[in-house]
Amino acid sequence: MSDKEIIEHLNQNKYSAALKGLYNVLPLVKKYVTNNNGTGDDAEDIFQDALVILCKKARTNELVLTVPLKSYLMAIVKNCWLQELRQRKKLPLGEPDKEPINIELNEEPGFFLAKAAFDLLGEKCRQLLIRFYFNQESFKTIATALAFSDE
Repeated sequence: MSDKEIIEHLNQNKYSAALKGLYNVLPLVKKYVTNNNGTGDDAEDIFQDALVILCKKARTNELVLTVPLKSYLMAIVKNCWLQELRQRKKLPLGEPDKEPINIELNEEPGFFLAKAAFDLLGEKCRQLLIRFYFNQESFKTIATALAFSDE
């Protein structure tokens, strides 16, 4: 099945047909994740996360491929896995990715710069920002949750 056909199936919510064409990437995902401190189960979870991201992008017509779909999906997998490793503290925050991913994503102009800066913050700083801006928690709630002495 061609990349164009897979994307058309995703746009038309025909996921079973699209996934048949995408599951041939799973062995590559397993190899990548297991070679980078993960297990087969981790690989399957990351692959599912990457498929969800791909489906969302396709459904909102944000998906503009400049590389083969397989490469695009692997780039999503690598980003998801690196994020998972950071969360597990196996890869220190701010450490440059060992494999730069050259792929054009349709993000806001300063997205990658902001993400890089955010990744350099300590865990408590990141949690504070997430809780305040995204979860819209009060300073009192945040101070209690993060064990700060005051608001």
